Amino acid sequence: MKKINITVLILLLMLVVGYALPVSEASAAPTLEVQAKAGISGKAKYQSVTPLQVTVKNNGADFSGDMAINTFNSYQAASALVVPIDIAAGEEKTFTLYLDSLADYGYSDADLFAFYEGDIEKGKKVAYKGTKRLQANFLEANSTFIYTLTDKSDRLSAYLRLSQFVPSNSVEIFNLNQLKDYTLPEVAQGFEMANIIAVDEIAIADLSPKQQEALLKWVQDGGTLLLGGAEQINATAGVFKDYLPLSLSQQMTSVSADSLTKLSGGGIFTQAIPVYSATENEGSVPVLKDNNIILAAKKQVGSGEIVQTTFSLGDQPLASMDGYAALTAKMLDIQTMSQQTTMQGQSTMDQLSYELGSINELFPSFEVSVTYMLIVIILYILVIGPILYFVLKKMDKREHAWWVVPAISVVLSIALFIFGAKDRIVQPQVQQSAFFKVNEDSSVNGYYVESILTNRSGNFVVNADKATTALAFRNNYNLSGAAGSLHESSYIKEHANGSTLTLRDLSYWSVQSFGGKTAAQNIGKMDVDITLKDEKLSGTVKNNFPFALKDVTVISGTKEVKLGDIEPNATLTVDKEMKTTVLQKPSNFNNYNYDNPKSKEEVDPIRIERMKSQALQLVENEKQPVITAWAEQAIVGVELETSVKMSPISYFVQPFDGKVEMSGPFTMKRNNFSYNLNPQSSNAFFDKIDEQLNTWYLSDGLYELSIEMPDNFMSFVQSLNELTISNKDVKRMQLSIWNNTTNAYEPLVDTKQVFTKDITQYFNEKGELLLEIKFGPDQTGEQTKLPEIELKGVAK
Repeated sequence: MKKINITVLILLLMLVVGYALPVSEASAAPTLEVQAKAGISGKAKYQSVTPLQVTVKNNGADFSGDMAINTFNSYQAASALVVPIDIAAGEEKTFTLYLDSLADYGYSDADLFAFYEGDIEKGKKVAYKGTKRLQANFLEANSTFIYTLTDKSDRLSAYLRLSQFVPSNSVEIFNLNQLKDYTLPEVAQGFEMANIIAVDEIAIADLSPKQQEALLKWVQDGGTLLLGGAEQINATAGVFKDYLPLSLSQQMTSVSADSLTKLSGGGIFTQAIPVYSATENEGSVPVLKDNNIILAAKKQVGSGEIVQTTFSLGDQPLASMDGYAALTAKMLDIQTMSQQTTMQGQSTMDQLSYELGSINELFPSFEVSVTYMLIVIILYILVIGPILYFVLKKMDKREHAWWVVPAISVVLSIALFIFGAKDRIVQPQVQQSAFFKVNEDSSVNGYYVESILTNRSGNFVVNADKATTALAFRNNYNLSGAAGSLHESSYIKEHANGSTLTLRDLSYWSVQSFGGKTAAQNIGKMDVDITLKDEKLSGTVKNNFPFALKDVTVISGTKEVKLGDIEPNATLTVDKEMKTTVLQKPSNFNNYNYDNPKSKEEVDPIRIERMKSQALQLVENEKQPVITAWAEQAIVGVELETSVKMSPISYFVQPFDGKVEMSGPFTMKRNNFSYNLNPQSSNAFFDKIDEQLNTWYLSDGLYELSIEMPDNFMSFVQSLNELTISNKDVKRMQLSIWNNTTNAYEPLVDTKQVFTKDITQYFNEKGELLLEIKFGPDQTGEQTKLPEIELKGVAK
């Protein structure tokens, strides 16, 4: 009996210890709580790099491992961001991260975060509590975000009224200095959401070197930096000292209220303002000018620009006058900036995937030659049939046919496999399609798609430099999120020299694509010296790139003229006909072939045509003609961690100042002008159907149509003699024309209105004519045509 009691006691003790051990082990495990918020002041922008602030609290044992953030960049492109973190027991840490872009989360049920002890590849997954979905006020991609650096936000309170000049889009103002617990970023990504950063009497030189370099990189990537006039601006501009558009003197002058009203397009001003006397630096372009007095000028820096004023942005009396917002909107061209968005609401990455990714994934080795297969089959029949029969008969070995026939079949099949698949067996194949805008300073920026044809299964790692992003394109099988968390397909890890993209568990002989933004400094450009005279192009084009350029082409409006190929450092003499009287920006058109290529010889031409269409969108807001070319050269800063067979194509588009020599009478028609339509009421919406045919869709509402002459056209005009504006949709469209002398719209009552006197009063200093369009009511929903314009005059 005693033995039984002892046995029972031992069993009970073992049970108690057994239950106690897991509790002890659990208490030693990390217990993580996560809180996350996106954007700035709760606001973020779709399709833009977005700040993410993550606070992690560890209520358990020490944690050392990886944190994965499963955010979708767009519908077709997505890779998780993985960050290594160390959090001691009881510790709380806050991380500021930057997501490449954000898209809708509705098609994924996975948690926003995932934690792995050790590392993401082999570590143990740790559960967490807290934020499972990001919550923020996500605004449309065409929203205009303005960051300000000012000691008092009241100084720039007029900026809050900028939204009235783009009623169809949102304008958001963020006074960074007044945000609680906000630290100015030290990487360019931290400024990415901003379209404009206004600096009001804050010394950039007082910022840290990393913060200054981040600002400069943001400008080079396309941002607009607005610098107000101040004493000792050269000393306070810091890293921007050598990029300033203006040199300010200590002498002051003034600009009258009437001049400000005219410059702002009708804004109300009650008194004059003081401005610094200034001279333009090389490469600058005046933005606001009152006779010889410069109020603002801009200078291109990379693909962005610096706008510098000769007045303080926040000083009285200007800051409190009603017209200041209108003056700022004109100075920054806020309407055009709000239109810088993707076509049909698609993100850039989705466009790359749909329009370029599909053709980029067609490898030449996929093609099977029907002729080759027929020859092999015929030879096989001959070998297995009569030839083998006669050989075995002659050797008197016909009884061995039972094993010779299958043996030959196996050997021949292996030989055919090795011959046909040799390119796929030795190493992965890579096709890279990249398109770039070429800038004045010989830098380039653009986008790329790279496709991998694997020669094995498993993970593939891509290294990207600091100027290049890399996101995996999502295969159709996991678009619904059914394949699990995003990091199980691909993830990004950032490091000092850039980032790495890991493509996980790729199948044998499968194709996986990725893409992103890219830029490079000091690559080269084309020196273009071309003149158009009597519908003929003449001059030279020099290739300053270190590689050959193919199919160099001038594009003006809808006209294209191929000039030929240019070797590196060589010069091409131009002598070509071009059936046009002016040189202008390219028309916005997508005319590439959507059909699938029928042979491998058709792949690259279609690939190049689609890159051209995408590249022209990079110069959509330029006013100049462009020259384009392509090269079999890899420029993008990405590289696989394994040797590959590379097939790169890079496409370049470069705006240039085309010279035009005209004499005598001329006639300008609609296709010689640039049309920009801007909604002026919240219910107004438009869609461009065909620019060449002038067909559009408009909803009921109020619009402003900007009709702009080619760049510098007025410089060689002696007189303007006749202006004709034709209303092509009288039943639904009411037109008014802006008079720059009276600062008011004048109704156009005739279907075809002809002006023969004081025509210049309808064109502003930029050679721009403004029409107000009241469209509707419309019961049909049919397409319409915008007003036609014809201008007659005499050249100098």
